[in-house]
Amino acid sequence: MPEDLGFGYRREKSSSKRRRPEDSYPVSGKRSRKQNGKLILLIQLIATALFLASAVYLGMIPWLYLGAAAIVLLILVLLVYRMQNGFRKKRFLGALLGLLISAVLLVAAFYMFEVRSALNDITDGNEAPELSEAAAGVNVSEDPFSVYISGIDVYGDITQQSRSDVNIIATVNPKTKQILLVTTPRDYYVPIPGVSEGYPDKLTHAGTYGIATSMATLEELYDVDIPFYVRVNFTSLIEMVDTLGGIDVESDIAFTTGEESGLVVEVKEGTNHFNGQEALAFCRERHALAEGDNQRGKNQQAVIEAMLKKAMSPSILIKGPRLIDQVSGNTETNMSTSQLQELVRVQLAGMNGWDVVSVAAEGTSSTEYCYSYSGGPLSVIVPDDSSVASIQEKINAVEAGETVSE
Repeated sequence: MPEDLGFGYRREKSSSKRRRPEDSYPVSGKRSRKQNGKLILLIQLIATALFLASAVYLGMIPWLYLGAAAIVLLILVLLVYRMQNGFRKKRFLGALLGLLISAVLLVAAFYMFEVRSALNDITDGNEAPELSEAAAGVNVSEDPFSVYISGIDVYGDITQQSRSDVNIIATVNPKTKQILLVTTPRDYYVPIPGVSEGYPDKLTHAGTYGIATSMATLEELYDVDIPFYVRVNFTSLIEMVDTLGGIDVESDIAFTTGEESGLVVEVKEGTNHFNGQEALAFCRERHALAEGDNQRGKNQQAVIEAMLKKAMSPSILIKGPRLIDQVSGNTETNMSTSQLQELVRVQLAGMNGWDVVSVAAEGTSSTEYCYSYSGGPLSVIVPDDSSVASIQEKINAVEAGETVSE
């Protein structure tokens, strides 16, 4: 018989060689593996959907980038699906990859909701609610606009009333991508509308009557409408600079900051890399400067310009959410959340940077009586009319879409 010669055994052995590895496992095991694969795919699909929905809700990622991200995530879903239908090793790697992608997407989605919450904290605008109607009507992605940047001389809670030591107007044209930074010395001797009855006072004293009063003072000085403000303090400046990884600041002169500025820093003429504490000391120092408050204003402007340049670099894609989260308790603006999101989206869509031009108001040092202080004359800076007129022209030019230079 053929069986006696061993042919049957050889056929059985040959047949076993052709058998797939999966055939050696029970049917229930294969069904369980398929169910596990489907569960992992479902988790990944849910995580992908939550991430994309969160990105749309946050509203800061350009649609082109969001579309590209959706395509990449879909490809990853298909890749994991293919791996789940492969051999045992591929199935394991597919499951591991699917769970890893899902975890990253869920963490990112949660973080985006946290960023949105931080944005809401920043955009409370409680300091000047009377400005909300004018601010709401500005299309920040199309219309030129001005922002008053006020730096108050305190640490901690941003809602504290205090003098404004930093007074910068940023006039922005989103179409030409030009920003004009105008610094006005804190001791500028100007009338405070609605307060000083036409008598001159120090600009810094306007801050004690509220940020809207400081804005009105600068609006009258330069004949410009300022719908927005950003209010920062010592704490927020330190945190912003540190979160950005430090900034490169250009200094016109070499000097050493004193202990009263918070930190002794050897500033060299040219480029200086500062951390948060060093940048703050650079902004606060005036006793070591021959031009006093005039030079201090220029130094503050140099720090703002350095921060803007760092924020406009591609690294902001990674650092931006953390930056917003870090400063949410120490920064305030009346720009709405949607306006702030739109500004970020415009920047990310271009990523080719902005042209930042800086100018500073000039004047003559003097000692004069001030409306808000009855104890005697104070050190002030009497405005130079030609300097003020030149700044007015530059602001009008930026708003009109013309290119200006320093």
